[in-house]
Amino acid sequence: MSEEKRVAELDEYEHRAVVNIINEKRTDMISKNEDTQFINEILEKIINAPSKKKSLFKKDNRDER
Repeated sequence: MSEEKRVAELDEYEHRAVVNIINEKRTDMISKNEDTQFINEILEKIINAPSKKKSLFKKDNRDER
């Protein structure tokens, strides 16, 4: 069975906020000498997530035959 994945669309401001929040959690865990491997992986995924530019024009999905 495949893993369920979730996709969230974030604007640039929201993306930076999520990165900062996760990084703050990572910093807190480091100060408590806790393992950060899981948080590191999540942070890397968020930082490297591809961006998708919105088009100013909507595609017309009708067949033009």
